[in-house]
Amino acid sequence: MPLVYYVEDDQSIGYIIEKTIENANYSGVGFNRGMPFLETFKKRVPDLILLDVMLPDVSGIDLVRTIRKINTDVPIIIVSALQDEMDKVTALDAGADDYMTKPFGVLELTSRMQSKLRKLRDYKILTFQNIMIDLRKHLVKIAEKEVYMTNKEFDILRVLIKNQGQVVPKEIIFRDVWDTTYIGETRTLDMHIKSLRQKLASNEADVMIKTIRGVGYQIESNEH
Repeated sequence: MPLVYYVEDDQSIGYIIEKTIENANYSGVGFNRGMPFLETFKKRVPDLILLDVMLPDVSGIDLVRTIRKINTDVPIIIVSALQDEMDKVTALDAGADDYMTKPFGVLELTSRMQSKLRKLRDYKILTFQNIMIDLRKHLVKIAEKEVYMTNKEFDILRVLIKNQGQVVPKEIIFRDVWDTTYIGETRTLDMHIKSLRQKLASNEADVMIKTIRGVGYQIESNEH
């Protein structure tokens, strides 16, 4: 049975989350403050984390950053009343995997939890040219050398290699990496692509990421 930690200081919302977890046949452990949650997390890593941003003792965003220093695999879904686009971008760039705004529907929360846990079960290794991606260990190797990637760089590379040889529309990247179909301002994606290209080049990857103007991106061999 998957173990879910949820951090929510509003008792009524915490109750809804608790019942949603139970109805999904998961095991849930709740916290109303960030630090007790963090201490428990250090002792046992759950399968999934549901995390509020505005907590009485610590920012949920700071918790995300701390978690990612310890563990890069565990899925984190932010559940917050903050609805501004920049709040979402900040949370996702800090290392969160998904972002839900309050009030939320229990069916949507259930679906998102199932989606994140399903990704954990779909463990496999992707390869293309001299690049290897270990999805379970969240690890990238280029020419047998481990290369550090941020969470978003890792996910973008995963999507591109999974669709190697094909043009991947920006909408697909936003859906698979940011869990949204709204692409809006694409500068964030463009910045991540630029950084990813630099890391591939500096580590002598045998691939290049092409920009298909007005559509998206395509990863292909340097021999093309």
